[in-house]
Amino acid sequence: MFFEEVEEAPVDSIFGLNAAFSADTRVAKVNLSVGVYKSADLKTPILNCVKQAEKILLIEEQTKDYLPIEGLKKFLENAGALVFGEEFFAKEKLRIAAAQSLGGTGALRLGGDFLRKEVGDTVYISDPTWPNHRGVFSKCGFKVESYPYYDRAKESVDFQRLVGFLEKLPPKSMIILHGCCHNPTGADLTLEQWKVLSQLFLTKKLFPFFDFAYQGFGDGFQEDASAVRLFANDGHEMFVASSYSKNFTLYSERVGALFSLTNSESVAKRVLSQLKILIRTNYSNPPRHGAALVSTILEHPELKKEWEIEVSQVRERVAEMRNAFIRALTAKNSRFQFLEDRNGLFSFCGLEKAQVERITKEFGIYMTLDGRINIAGLNWDNLDYVVDAIISVVSK
Repeated sequence: MFFEEVEEAPVDSIFGLNAAFSADTRVAKVNLSVGVYKSADLKTPILNCVKQAEKILLIEEQTKDYLPIEGLKKFLENAGALVFGEEFFAKEKLRIAAAQSLGGTGALRLGGDFLRKEVGDTVYISDPTWPNHRGVFSKCGFKVESYPYYDRAKESVDFQRLVGFLEKLPPKSMIILHGCCHNPTGADLTLEQWKVLSQLFLTKKLFPFFDFAYQGFGDGFQEDASAVRLFANDGHEMFVASSYSKNFTLYSERVGALFSLTNSESVAKRVLSQLKILIRTNYSNPPRHGAALVSTILEHPELKKEWEIEVSQVRERVAEMRNAFIRALTAKNSRFQFLEDRNGLFSFCGLEKAQVERITKEFGIYMTLDGRINIAGLNWDNLDYVVDAIISVVSK
């Protein structure tokens, strides 16, 4: 009697594809949808450094008591150094309000709730972007608008149009930026373009909010942080939502952090006090295990070195499959050469909605309707099948 009027919500656009793939009884099927790393056997591995860190925690961990509201201190310090660079973080950490979050998504929601209360009512996301950006910030109470980013006709970033749009925004406009490995296009800005944006944001008094979910999956840990560190060194106040689901393969542990870079120590204290209220009235305080794993790895030189090697192997496998995919496609149709300058797990593959629907129906190949594919869903066993299917649907 209490819930008779409840309507059934639509299936999540990405996880719904995963469910549909699992229910598909065809032997020949390929899942290129959900954004998780897959090794060559198409399984999501546990890194060896994580296994070793768990052994250490099993012996050394002394309590399962609650963490402070803002989270595990040593995790936040290690994560902050990873995001901003050790030198910058050591020098400026007193003006950085840091809070552990429930994954990168939790950091986005935490930051969004704070900004909606303290700064304004409109946020701008790239067109296109990760679908959950609109959902998260809408639930924060924002009016969610889009800024131009990608030209589907040219299959490239439309930087001139992006700059022209941002130049017209009012001061204090909040802009969601992909720190690296843009999801869903895989098309990143160059460092020179980031420099232009940094000065534009300063001149127009725009607020940068980086979604930084794939550090290490593009060109390397330092290189992937270039945009975030550029903005930090240029003197911006800004938010960074950082995720450790991908680069530690800790998807189910929900390890993330929100960093608020402010102008002073006193401001950082006030910002953190408000973030703690939002955390306390939502989930009280964050989980310990995943954060302790990340911190343990980053604090032990041998484990950190092993982690860096393992992530480089992840990056190399993705690059290997992307290059093979491009070679196979362009050998049959030169229009796919645009895929060469992509970064990270994702890329638009050049298919339109109707073609995506056909490739799923006819070949059992699952991807989002905008044509985004997860390169890590490819291996040497399914690569030719996927390539032939794409060529088939674009040829008809």
